[in-house]
Amino acid sequence: MNVDQLIESKIQEAIAAGEFDDLPGAGKPLPVVEGEQYAGDLWLGFKVLRQGGLLPEWLSLARDIEVAETRLRELDERHASVVALAAQTGDWPACASPIQHYRHAFEAAARALRSKQDRFNISAPGPRTQRPAIWVEHHLERLDRRAAAAMGPPEAPQASV
Repeated sequence: MNVDQLIESKIQEAIAAGEFDDLPGAGKPLPVVEGEQYAGDLWLGFKVLRQGGLLPEWLSLARDIEVAETRLRELDERHASVVALAAQTGDWPACASPIQHYRHAFEAAARALRSKQDRFNISAPGPRTQRPAIWVEHHLERLDRRAAAAMGPPEAPQASV
């Protein structure tokens, strides 16, 4: 009898003797530990490393990327709300500074996110675990187009008669 068969027979004997009856959490799903969702198919390795007090850089980066993406969405929403306020009130001079502030904050956050995504993709164990990186320039152009569209066409100078 090999080791696997011996272990299996001991488990079956314990089940037959009722030693696994009335265990805490019986019939309930296992609790999800924060961070395991980032490991995908490698969740067991993640669990072992975590229990040993170790966490691969790519899993730490995955958590940081999630936080950074949330922050970026918040900045995008704030930029959109200030642009909408400026369009509604027509007071572009008063809103120009906050619009630029949120654009610059968005740019800094987007570049930091891109850097984390690049580091993640380099250290991730394979192509299936990699993440598409944000295209910073595209999003900055989108913010600029949003502001320009809300301002409307520039006023043409009045011709004197």
